[in-house]
Amino acid sequence: MTETTSDKNNRGFTRRSFIAGAATLTAAGALSGCSATAKGLAPHAADSSKAGTEEILSGACRSQCIQGCYLNVHVRDGQIVRTTAGRIEEEPFFEHICPKGLSHPARVYSAGRLQYPMRRVGERGAGEFERISWDEAIKEIAEKWKNYREEFGPESIAFFMGSGNTAVLGGGTADGSVMQHLQTVMGACSVLPDRDIAFQSAMSKMFGPGGAFVSPKEWSGANHIVIWGCNPAVSCKRMMHLYLDAKEAGAQLTTIDIQYNTNVAKSDWYVPVYPATDGALVFGILSEVIAQGWQDSEFLRAHTEAPFLVKEDNTFLRMSDLGVPATEGPVNAMTGKPTVIDPEVVWDEATRSAKPYSEAEMPALEGIPEEIEGFRIRPVWSMILEAISAWTPERASETCGVPVEDIKRLARMYGQEGPVLTGMNQGLNHYFNAIYTYDSIFTLLLITGNIGKPSAGVISGGGSFGISNSKGCINQPSSKGEKPAGPGRNINWTALYGIVHDQELLGKPFPLKSLYCSCTNIVSNQTEQNETIKSLQEIEFLVVQEMTMSDTALYADILLPACHWFECEDVRVRSYNMPYLLYNDKAIEPLYESKPDFDIYKMIGTAMGFGDFFDFTEKDYISLWLDSPVAKKEGVTYESLRETKIARNHQLKDNPLLGGKFFFQNGRAKFWTEKVVPEYNLGQKVDESKEHLLLYWEPAREANLEAPIRKKYPYSVLGEHMRTRNHTQWWDVGYMKEYERQPVARFNPHDAKELGIGEGDTVRLYNDRGSVTLLATINAGQAPKTINCPRSFLTREHIDGDFATISFNDYNQVTRNQCYFDQAVAVEKL
Repeated sequence: MTETTSDKNNRGFTRRSFIAGAATLTAAGALSGCSATAKGLAPHAADSSKAGTEEILSGACRSQCIQGCYLNVHVRDGQIVRTTAGRIEEEPFFEHICPKGLSHPARVYSAGRLQYPMRRVGERGAGEFERISWDEAIKEIAEKWKNYREEFGPESIAFFMGSGNTAVLGGGTADGSVMQHLQTVMGACSVLPDRDIAFQSAMSKMFGPGGAFVSPKEWSGANHIVIWGCNPAVSCKRMMHLYLDAKEAGAQLTTIDIQYNTNVAKSDWYVPVYPATDGALVFGILSEVIAQGWQDSEFLRAHTEAPFLVKEDNTFLRMSDLGVPATEGPVNAMTGKPTVIDPEVVWDEATRSAKPYSEAEMPALEGIPEEIEGFRIRPVWSMILEAISAWTPERASETCGVPVEDIKRLARMYGQEGPVLTGMNQGLNHYFNAIYTYDSIFTLLLITGNIGKPSAGVISGGGSFGISNSKGCINQPSSKGEKPAGPGRNINWTALYGIVHDQELLGKPFPLKSLYCSCTNIVSNQTEQNETIKSLQEIEFLVVQEMTMSDTALYADILLPACHWFECEDVRVRSYNMPYLLYNDKAIEPLYESKPDFDIYKMIGTAMGFGDFFDFTEKDYISLWLDSPVAKKEGVTYESLRETKIARNHQLKDNPLLGGKFFFQNGRAKFWTEKVVPEYNLGQKVDESKEHLLLYWEPAREANLEAPIRKKYPYSVLGEHMRTRNHTQWWDVGYMKEYERQPVARFNPHDAKELGIGEGDTVRLYNDRGSVTLLATINAGQAPKTINCPRSFLTREHIDGDFATISFNDYNQVTRNQCYFDQAVAVEKL
């Protein structure tokens, strides 16, 4: 069965005419496999047996905006007619819904929906496909993959598991997902997105591998709340009302940001800062804190490693160094191996002697001998003071642009006017120096004692529920008792093109032949798009599983239509700022020939000859996922979840670090890394002098105003989230385009005047990596020499080029973190 269609991906296609253009493209065979109607809503046959009735079913918004809202899905006459906020009686402050959640019916019936499986017949990226059956599609995938496995081994196939569906049955990166089980059974590799890593990395290094998110229940007790380098009014809309509730309760709301935005408009105080210089600002704040003696010495002694003593080899002085043998402790649940009990040593002021930290009456921060029993040592605290001493508020001000008076005011706020809650999401994550920025901010919280106390700490960074049997799901044996092959290697995103092009990694063969993408749109959402496209052009066989014709779907060899979230049963499992499991009813049957992701994973696994590993139903898999000690303690089962629709893990604390108890063996927050281990290995050289003390800062690569590249490319570019999309999801919803119709570049008025640019002019932003052409708009709130381009538009929505082409694909020496905002461009008026 063949039906040839095409999409030329016309880069000259304008946004103003997108809706009309979509119809034109469809008539020409473009956006193949997509439904087409004048209003952008696709008709489908209603179930006459339910005529005149309305059901309200449970749903969950499963995109990756870290909100995870619980929804009511209203079905009338067999059609989804609207969505409303679901009830959460235990914590009603989570009962919210944003415009994206309200517009889900438009996603369900979008003209952009893929209707049937397709095979590429033209050039990669041209969007020329023919219609095929599901049997043909799955057979071709299985035959290709079997051949690759036989000739090149299981690691010749790689999965890119995205976060665009945060559910256990249909998701990719969701804890214990079926896609992860399929990868483990096949022994395939995993391509890591490497997005938004620095925040969690810094938090794990300093606080331990547990959550630090402070519940909204405690916000009203804060004296100050700081929104630092994030944009909750746009990116986390449900959270914004919580900030405002706390403000009404008496907290002063401060925003530290590059530009004047909605958060600033709602704040009591705005502190503008140069791009990616937040770490320098922190050093200036800390300098004033120390100068005024505002550090919380009691907290530092009792709850951090500040009193610990470091030897010349960069390891801590331990009791075994002083002749007390180490002993074996309890088994580490993470590693399965016994822990080693060898306490770190501190200098006890009370007895003027070296003691295990747990036995010292008064661990000293200063006045410590330079040598103890033949070991030359330095206390961590002295190295912190030395790092801070190089900065004064005046020097920090020159670097970050914040007036000295404001730096001192921030120091007083954190040092004297707590408790302070600090809200950070991912905005600071998007620079080359992100890890050092987060390290510095967390150090500020620790030194001033604004963490581990009531109404003090971090707003964000939730993590998983801790309720699942995710490992049991992923490693689930076959019905015959066979064990899965185990997952293949992880491939860092920045290494993908080199592996595809050279078929090797670090000088050793790596014959990667096929890539499988689900729950993601890598062409639009990864950095340095032109390199991404090269990878997709050169890979031998690309399988894409999608709901719409995304930019990535255009490059697929086999394109599989996944159904909407409300057309299948599932459970939203990733929490972040929503501490509930959310059951998703199947509200309607999948439209057209689309199928649930769950079914597709099973079909592929069965066709590959692994059917015995997929001999389970939705109920079976969810039940296994809930087969954990925590779920049993909470009384959560598949049956109970279907009935209640939501379930909370009450083991999650409202303030996980309360009492200054951090998630390490010694219970203390870390300032020092004994052994520097990068998160990735691409043969990079590591300057360890930057990494031992977790208080270091260096400028960003291109966003830094003084970077040499700024002579050629004078403007840095910020790509903030859009109100109407989550990454590129919702691109096909016409309602949303009434609010954000097309890509724009926001210029500071002085920059615009200098460039001769007026409102509505067409401009081209470019550098050595790529370019994008869009319309200019003048915004007095925009920082000088910084352009803001709300991102999430597809290539075909730009006048020319793509915003994703101008970023670079490279990482900090130890942190595998995509740098979306650390980019410099020149501007050409067209």
